[in-house]
Amino acid sequence: MSLKATYNKDFFIKNNCIHLSNDFLSKNFNRFKKITGSKIGAILNKNKYTSPLKVWMLMVNLYQEMMDETLAYVGNTIEPKLRKYIENKLQINYKEYNPFQVKWDVFKENKIFGGLPDGEPIDNDGNFLYSKNYPMLEIKTTSIDSFLYKTENGGLVMQKDANNIPIVKKEKGKMEGWFDANNNLIIPYDYQLQLCLYMYLRKVKYGIFVVGFLEKQDYANPAKFDVAKRRIETAKIDLSLIEFENIVETATNWYYKYIHTGISPEISESDWKWLKPLLDN
Repeated sequence: MSLKATYNKDFFIKNNCIHLSNDFLSKNFNRFKKITGSKIGAILNKNKYTSPLKVWMLMVNLYQEMMDETLAYVGNTIEPKLRKYIENKLQINYKEYNPFQVKWDVFKENKIFGGLPDGEPIDNDGNFLYSKNYPMLEIKTTSIDSFLYKTENGGLVMQKDANNIPIVKKEKGKMEGWFDANNNLIIPYDYQLQLCLYMYLRKVKYGIFVVGFLEKQDYANPAKFDVAKRRIETAKIDLSLIEFENIVETATNWYYKYIHTGISPEISESDWKWLKPLLDN
């Protein structure tokens, strides 16, 4: 993670909040990011990895978050396999977007919310099939084990052995959080918000998750990932558009309070731990 702006020039800290300078705000406002599925959980303080302050800094372009290269490559390689799996299972074709072509946003008409669904049901002519109650798709990959990570340049980097295999911190450590005592799949609330936001923007009621559970060797050779040899789980989700209005209203108010004004949410104690080294550099 690295700052993209200059402390005490482009932004300053006052009353335990970050304030954008008037010059930075006026010059960059039109390039501020919208609320997407991956951000709404943090905005509502429901993401255990990202705080409201961090997502605010990302949205106003104060910093750039670096994703672990291995995780990015594995996700891009295995997600199409999971999409094909669910297409065969449901006998539905799903539209896959090229993020560079659509600039990571298929909801251009909305000035506050945007993003990119993992798949939208279509017929052979490319028309959406939501009128037939076909579900929107969200794809997730997760390791079975928890791995060892090291903080480098403000970001977490997966640690590997000499054979390029991730170093296991705890066997089945990640698996535990995905299932209840009866071995029923649990979709984290942050992920539910992500899919539900896109369903809300499309005004559709039904969605489905497909979750692929990866073994450590899949991170060294994701191209060899075989859905027939791995645990794949699905979970359907129904959305009440009326009930989700309350979440959208809360997120909208957050957007106008913090993004429009250029004044951040309050800096928490944990925020200070990672922010202070960036300011000192």
